[in-house]
Amino acid sequence: MTPPATHAALQSSPATPGTALEQAVGLVAGELSEVDARLEQLLQSSIAIIPELGGKLAFAGGKRFRPLVTLLAARAAGFIDPVRITIAAVGELLHTATLLHDDVIDAGEFRRGRPTARLQYGNGMAVLTGDFCLARAMQAIAYSGRLHAVQTLSDAVTRMAEGEVAQLEIAGDAAPDKARYYLVIERKTAALIAWCASVGGLPAPERAIALHRYGLEIGYAFQIADDVLDYAGDPHDTGKTRGQDLRDGKLTLPLILACERDPGLQRAVHQLLAHGPPVGAEAAEAIVARVAASPGVELAARAAESHAEAAVAQLAELPSSSARDALIELARSVSRRVS
Repeated sequence: MTPPATHAALQSSPATPGTALEQAVGLVAGELSEVDARLEQLLQSSIAIIPELGGKLAFAGGKRFRPLVTLLAARAAGFIDPVRITIAAVGELLHTATLLHDDVIDAGEFRRGRPTARLQYGNGMAVLTGDFCLARAMQAIAYSGRLHAVQTLSDAVTRMAEGEVAQLEIAGDAAPDKARYYLVIERKTAALIAWCASVGGLPAPERAIALHRYGLEIGYAFQIADDVLDYAGDPHDTGKTRGQDLRDGKLTLPLILACERDPGLQRAVHQLLAHGPPVGAEAAEAIVARVAASPGVELAARAAESHAEAAVAQLAELPSSSARDALIELARSVSRRVS
């Protein structure tokens, strides 16, 4: 398996708002290639179907957002230890594991424009390959000999599992709850991005803490922006039809904010989910259109921007550098992404 030049794909991605972010990617382009090589190495197994199945997703053209955060953060913090390459690859490997598991839980049919692994290989094989990716990620950090990185990764993976369980537990619950929504995205999405941004907690403590907080905030911005796109994005750019979250019984921030301003919409959501998810596309269509036309979408987009600026504020702890500037642009681009 020869990994493609994913960093080049990121440079030309529709999500890239301008040349500033392209320059950010250029700062660590060589290191991103090293991460791809390390990721390919971590996917190797004597069980041939594991690298075949895992590699199809890991090298299917993802943006390498988590490795990019890791490498830029390491450079901004003055952390040049070679272990940063393994940490960046582990972040992407863990992300791959969650995608494999999510597609089984959500009965997903397409991922990055291709049929999901569960459709090609079966649910069991997809879940177990995801387990392999998780185990290999933990193994890679353990063999690095950095106890603190092992501890921080264990904490992050635990929170990720809690987030997945919490999201599944409340799927179909039609009561809008902003605090519960944030609990899920903090653990399901932001925890891993924060671990990547802190480079496993290995830089100088004050810098690692600031970078962890930066990662949490861009994790919030990333997920909220994704949830906005589910109602207001162009399906050509996002690769999925609008309203998938609602059909899966997930009440995300645009819907929650729209319901706060429209009690009638909240009642309609209760009726739609009365018999639980999944919900047919036609049944959800009217509510999706109401949310898309509501202030909820714009308010959620502003919330994503607010979290991006909160992330930027954390970078005051780091010395001025091109890498820090790139992290600032990356945070702001996350809240403005279109795919």
